[in-house]
Amino acid sequence: MNAEAAVDTLVIGAGAAGMTAALVCAIEGLDVLLCEKTAQVGGTSATSAGTIWVPGTRQSREAGFNHGIAEARQYLDAVIGKAPDNRREAYLATAPAVVDYLDRNSEVKFSAYARHPDYLANRPGATVGGRPLAPLPFDGRLLGADFELIRPPVGEFMALGGMMVGRDDIEPLARPFASAATFRAAASLLWRHARDRLRHRRGTRLIMGNALVARLFYSLRKRGVAVWRNAALRELIMEGPRVSGAVLEVDGARRRVTARRGVVLATGGFGGSVEHLNEYVRPPLAHAVAFAGAAGDGMLLARMAGAAIEDDHASPAFWSPVSATDWLAGGCGAFAHLSLDRAKPGLVAVNAAGRRFVNEALSYHDFVLGMLRAEGASA
Repeated sequence: MNAEAAVDTLVIGAGAAGMTAALVCAIEGLDVLLCEKTAQVGGTSATSAGTIWVPGTRQSREAGFNHGIAEARQYLDAVIGKAPDNRREAYLATAPAVVDYLDRNSEVKFSAYARHPDYLANRPGATVGGRPLAPLPFDGRLLGADFELIRPPVGEFMALGGMMVGRDDIEPLARPFASAATFRAAASLLWRHARDRLRHRRGTRLIMGNALVARLFYSLRKRGVAVWRNAALRELIMEGPRVSGAVLEVDGARRRVTARRGVVLATGGFGGSVEHLNEYVRPPLAHAVAFAGAAGDGMLLARMAGAAIEDDHASPAFWSPVSATDWLAGGCGAFAHLSLDRAKPGLVAVNAAGRRFVNEALSYHDFVLGMLRAEGASA
């Protein structure tokens, strides 16, 4: 065992949750160490849309939306049911302040979508926009050499060898000659990407989850937060009922880290582990296409330390329908059918037997639940 390290707070996992926890600790003056088991930061967050759902924000009001907390509470009650404890009220009361806190103290900044309906738009309290917030685009060049440490998006969602494309980019790129404005927008995107590829392996115009991850990492670097990569959690150190630190394997060597104030486990879920998924999913899955690093490590060690796992949710996972792809390096990828390609007029989804099994307009999560029900019924 190598020499010990001691910090105020030890954060395990460098996705959006872990980096936010580490950033807040640094802002509040704590000595914090952030550890990530892979070579790049971002985890699942880096490949996500990066959207957060926060009712009643200043950003929403500035965009012209006036829905308040009462309507959001009504919507959540209709979708999930009454909350058994005070966590929902704590979230509704404090989440807008957290968004503003990050905006004031870091480079983590959001704006409200002009149109982004709640997933179950026919429930009481639902809105067509204002609650979901998107991270502002970020210039990856500001990170210098650290740009290479940001986990890239899913390759199937990038164009021309690494150019990120957002929903607002689709129209000018698909129809560049429709108007002078679309031509200028398309030309600007392509010219920026061409310049990027002269110096980088992919485009530096970051949007969605990649922008969120880069903004968090950039903020951590500006505050001098120590980040250990290739640092896998192996053991939690216990002092009676209290977790007082952890043993990590860093580049093959064991390191013991003591945390004076606490340990934050932000290792993600278990979407990258078929074994863990099949503890909850029926019929069982043969493959997992999520980030392989999300293998349930933190959950396993937390259980060993005596933690309880909530398993009374309607679904153990947040699903998306995907198609296997083979056109990128490695020949084994996945293209997620999130909304735009499923919302085309006239599209009908059928199963292997040629039978329609779901309302195609449902959210990607509910779409897959329909797939699982249909598969289970035919098994």
